[in-house]
Amino acid sequence: MKYNEILKIPSEKKGSYDQDKIVKFFESLGWNLLSVQGSYNKFWITSKTVDGKRVGLIDGGRYYKLVVNDRDFGIECGGDYNGFSFAGEIRQAIKDKREAA
Repeated sequence: MKYNEILKIPSEKKGSYDQDKIVKFFESLGWNLLSVQGSYNKFWITSKTVDGKRVGLIDGGRYYKLVVNDRDFGIECGGDYNGFSFAGEIRQAIKDKREAA
């Protein structure tokens, strides 16, 4: 599986990402997550809720994984371009939320 980083804490800075906050942020964007069995830091992105309706993903419910590490988080999936594109979509959503705040 290919890993596409969304955000990373620069090496000159201290700290780590809070997994619960990242999961809650993804859920606030409408993404539905399911823990990956046997992994403490990986979550299947199963679908998205849009206008109160659950919408399936084009590539299937078990294709994209959110991976939250101490110093970075990203998307893991079988297709390189699909993961790269989806990670870019999430980066844009983060940027939009920051600008709206």
